[in-house]
This record gives sequence, C-alpha cells and structure tokens, in this order.
Amino acid sequence: MHNPLLSRRTLWALVLCVTALAGAAAEQPSPEGITDATIAIGVEAGVGSLSLDGENQGFRLAFEEANARGGVHGRRFVWSDRRRKSGDPAEVLAVARQMIDDDHVFALVNFSGPAIGDIAAYARSQRVPVMFPHTALVSSEGERYLFTSFPRFEGEAAVMFRYLSRERKLTRLAIAHDPNAYGLTFRDRLTAHASEFGYEVAGAVPITARKPTDLSSEFAALVATRPEAIVMAIYPEQAQALMAARARAGWRGRMVSAGPLTDEASLTVPGGSADGTLGFCHYPDPERSQAPGVERYRSALSRTYPGRQVDRYTLYGYTFGRLVVEGVERAGKALTRERFIDAMEGIVNWDAGGVLPNVSFSATNHHAQRAGFICEMQGGRLVALTDWIAP
Repeated sequence: MHNPLLSRRTLWALVLCVTALAGAAAEQPSPEGITDATIAIGVEAGVGSLSLDGENQGFRLAFEEANARGGVHGRRFVWSDRRRKSGDPAEVLAVARQMIDDDHVFALVNFSGPAIGDIAAYARSQRVPVMFPHTALVSSEGERYLFTSFPRFEGEAAVMFRYLSRERKLTRLAIAHDPNAYGLTFRDRLTAHASEFGYEVAGAVPITARKPTDLSSEFAALVATRPEAIVMAIYPEQAQALMAARARAGWRGRMVSAGPLTDEASLTVPGGSADGTLGFCHYPDPERSQAPGVERYRSALSRTYPGRQVDRYTLYGYTFGRLVVEGVERAGKALTRERFIDAMEGIVNWDAGGVLPNVSFSATNHHAQRAGFICEMQGGRLVALTDWIAP
C-alpha cells in the first residue's frame, strides 16, 4: 500500500543528502588548492630548526594577518601540518610532492636546501608556483612557476671576499663549510677569487653534522691553518657550536658569516662574544630598526605570537609572505594559479617598508632582492657598514 508520508520523508531525506553532498563538494579544494572560502598553501610544520622554523612562522604570520582582515577576496589562507622526518633531500622532496599531489596546494612557500632544484622541477611539471625559497642555490631565470628571494651566493661571495681583502686588509682566510651545495659554493668561490683579490686560502674544514654538540676539533683544525679570519658557510646550529668552540679556545680572530646565517640569534652563544663578526646582511635589525616594514613586522609578531623573539628569519618569512598576499589580492576574485603569476609579474616598485629595496617583477624577472649590505656585530647587534650593494 502506498504511504504518502513515507514517500515525503524519503524524498526529503534525499534532498538533504544531495544538498549536503553539494555543499561538501563546494568546500573541497579544486586541483588548484582553492575553494570559495580558502586558499591552501604548502608551508612546512616545525622541525626544530632555528632558521627554517622561523622562516615558516614568518610566512604563516603574514597569512594570519591577512586572515584577520577577513582574508583576500573572501578567502582565508589555510595550510596543513606536514612535517619532514629529516633534512635528507629525498625526504624534503617527498613532503613537497605530498603537498602538491595529496593536499593539492595552491603554491609552495619557502622550501630550501639541496632539494630545492628537484622541488622546483616537479612543481613546474605540475604548474604549481614555488614562492621565495630561502636559498640562492636555484635561479628563477627563464622560470614561470618559481619566484626567488635574496641575492645569489656567487655575487655575495665576490662582494664579501673583496671587502675582507681590500677594505679590511686580511690576507689569510679559512672557511668552515657545510659539505652541501651551499657550503661548497662559498668554499669554491673563496679559492676562485684568491688571486684576483690578493689573499691566501689558509684552509677549509667541512662541518658534517647538521646539529653538532661540540666542534672543538674542527675549530682547532681551522686555527691550525693560521687564518686572520674564518668564513662560516654553515647553518645556524653549526655556527652556534663553532662560535662556542671559539669562545672556549679564546681565539680572537675575525669571524665572517654568509648571508643566510647573518643573524644575531645564529651567532651569539653564552660565554662568548660575537662582536667583530662581519657578514652580508639581507635585512635590517629586526629589534632596533625604525623602518616602517620592520615596525609592522614587530607589531604583527607580538600580536599573533606574544613572547616570540624577533629575528631576521621571521622577518624574512613575513615580508615575502606579504608579497604572496599582494599577488593574491591583485589576481582578483577569479583566482587561479596562472592569474596569480600574471598578477605577480605586474608588481612594480612594491614598497617593503625598508626591509629590502622596492620589488619589481616581470615575465622575465622573478627575482625579488638583488642587494644586501655589509654589517658587523657591535654590542651584540649587527650594524650596517654600507648602503645596499647589488652584487
């Protein structure tokens, strides 16, 4: 016997089910990582690294600032908590591919290290933007889906080694380097520029452990070469251990840091002074600078992460995160990856508030920052010795 009440109930249940499924489908990210309400960004969770975790926190800070304003064109930035198991390049690449293949992110931000070339190549094959990796090991020349951040290592090395020889009159330089592409680039450039700039390479010592506890023997090996200065093309945890070994040894020769390392938090250790350390700075003093962009960063950091110490790593992530937000805003409501890239290429003289020189992109220029400045640790802070220098 036909039951009209049952039929109505069945029909209503079907309507509710279809409506729910349609709503759920609408909230599922598209293959480009976008819904009507969200933009999925590939940013890594913390891995216990001073520099990497700070950089990624800075990017999230910029996205959280945009979200607090209601998002961009009604969309809020979201990200997963994917975490690499180690710093092995294969593991880093695997995490990036998972973000692209499984999370369907709109873009990757900040990935760095020796894996960045393979990450950029895979992202290119999937037409996924890679935004501002914290490295100079990869070039954006001729790339559509890659935007790079700070000065190239080769140019920085030339500026610093010329300065050490000709301005500081140092004639014997040694280097402590990570045995990866970053460290080897500086080691090789130190040798390549020796005759041109008029100094001798006293020695080169690899620092193989990424998070060493004691580098006394490595530091002794460096000192045994009788250098006037020791260049550090290493990572923050390595530098902290080397600076601690220097303090224990009581050595008072000059220390020199490579650009990505040049931050007070990376160079200062208990019981030892880093004063006199020279470096190539990419950004102003995050604690003392009165530049509008730095003041904005400090305000955002204290508001969102109360108690978090300022440093150049979070300042970097925040500033380049703001550039990503700028591109999304310019792309408009009908956001796609291709529209985003077109919008980024239309940026001319974007004002970073003094954090870095004004930024301009084009279809043939995806490199944001070509200049840095020479600085020296004085009273526990890195002080600028020059204006912006573009190698």
